[in-house]
Amino acid sequence: MFTHSVWGYPNLFADDVDRIEFIRHLARASARPGWTCMAFCLMGNHYHLIVEVGDAVLPAAMKDVNWSYARAFNARYGFRGHVQHDRYGSRRIVDEDDLLTRYAYVVNNPVEAGLCDTADAWSWSSHAGTIGTRPPVSFVDPTRVLASFRWTNVEPREALRRYVDQRRRSAGLVAIR
Repeated sequence: MFTHSVWGYPNLFADDVDRIEFIRHLARASARPGWTCMAFCLMGNHYHLIVEVGDAVLPAAMKDVNWSYARAFNARYGFRGHVQHDRYGSRRIVDEDDLLTRYAYVVNNPVEAGLCDTADAWSWSSHAGTIGTRPPVSFVDPTRVLASFRWTNVEPREALRRYVDQRRRSAGLVAIR
């Protein structure tokens, strides 16, 4: 399942405190039975998730993540009401190729936005932990993503790094600062 949400406020994550708060709520949702977080990427005004979910798990888990974060956000900034502009959107991932394409899209999002030069340079994504350039994120399970790489003489984490970098280059994504 590929999930993407866009909020009505210009900056959903005004600073690192907001990002840490959101990750706390995402980690709690990831402890739910039937929910496996395979990847995430927090941007300034939205976030991306790749999750594997059981039947009827997604709506309740997303409500929990978004509602609990909205409460914390509103308390911190003195706002009331919804933090999101609209309900989250989701798209079912149909096969391994689709999973890898979506993964590369999600983790390259900060590169496309000009926030960093490479996907593993973005601190607010699970990618660097997945490929081993930073400690892994405790609630992220990239097993299915890494299992997609059965390259001869190439470790799956390195293969994933190469794949994401190749997708960035083939899409013509460059950081403009």
